[in-house]
Amino acid sequence: MQKRIQELDVLRVLAMLFVITYHFALQYAAEGLPCFNLFCTAKNYDFGNIAVTIFIAISGGLLYKKYGSIIDIEDSAENKLNLRNRLKTFYIKRLKTIYPPFWILSLYIPVTMIRHFMADGNAFFMGHPLKLLLTLVGFDGYIKTFGVDTYVFCGDWFVGAIVLLYLLFPLLSWCYRHRPLAILSVLIVLYAFQYLIPAEYDEVFSALPVTLALKFCIGFALVENLERLKNWRVALVSALVFAILTFVDIPGRINTDCLGSIAAFALFVVVLYIAPHLLRLKAVAMLFLNMATLSYCVFLVQHVGIVWVQTAFIKIFEKLHWNFTEWNVLALFACTFVAVVVAAWILKRISDWAVEHVSKFLSCIS
Repeated sequence: MQKRIQELDVLRVLAMLFVITYHFALQYAAEGLPCFNLFCTAKNYDFGNIAVTIFIAISGGLLYKKYGSIIDIEDSAENKLNLRNRLKTFYIKRLKTIYPPFWILSLYIPVTMIRHFMADGNAFFMGHPLKLLLTLVGFDGYIKTFGVDTYVFCGDWFVGAIVLLYLLFPLLSWCYRHRPLAILSVLIVLYAFQYLIPAEYDEVFSALPVTLALKFCIGFALVENLERLKNWRVALVSALVFAILTFVDIPGRINTDCLGSIAAFALFVVVLYIAPHLLRLKAVAMLFLNMATLSYCVFLVQHVGIVWVQTAFIKIFEKLHWNFTEWNVLALFACTFVAVVVAAWILKRISDWAVEHVSKFLSCIS
């Protein structure tokens, strides 16, 4: 069994924090409520991009560490059968990780359909029923990013993005294992060519397949070279890069995704250097470990949780005739963060229970 890389738990928790702060600030600003710009936007990037980039890089790096040689098998009948079995095992494990919590949350969709049917006689309130297939495979939020209305409820575009990367992983890992510089160079060139796309489509830049694949493969390189990156000189340069990109405005379209991605990788290195000092305390290490296991479920529930909790806060404040200020909204953020983490914990417990019992049932009937 491979040793758990505890420093990556710290990065997962940091990504969780950033995705919540980013969507929290956007949601409260959209409602016209005062809110500190706390880990929301910087001069050249937003912290939502930082969160997703770190999560994708960690996912790619850990998969490569464990399955990097998944298709490095000699050409023979026996080895081809072994390859099929390895790929089958790989994809079943990914399915068990990604889909159960997503499907459990998506049960809200048929409930909403029933409500719409009772209200106006139209259960398919977001269009053609076949669009529900996009939800089934986790691509509803991803497709919606490109302007297609879907029945998306949770996970935003991230679920479809990570499913796409998992599907591509055997090919990407094989290319990286044999020609790491070549595959990274090709992806960087293709990434740069994406800036030829008109600026009006910049909102979808971070969701484009090449963008995702590049960050995923950079994750391969980062995790493969963790020990080399744990160097104070590398950490110092990375800290300077992160500070410059955070506080010095660099105009132009390059800040659409590129500068945020560079800032994310610089922060990755800085946290990687600092994390061992934080993890010396056993209680702190256990906290990060327990929180990190919730990271995917947090990504699923955070946006919906923020909206629902905000709705409750607005009603409470109106009833008590209180005014929103930046300081009490900051306190509401703390409450929201706790609510999102608790909801993610409940979702993970239900999902793990469902996977365990379904697996037992299938093994009994097979």
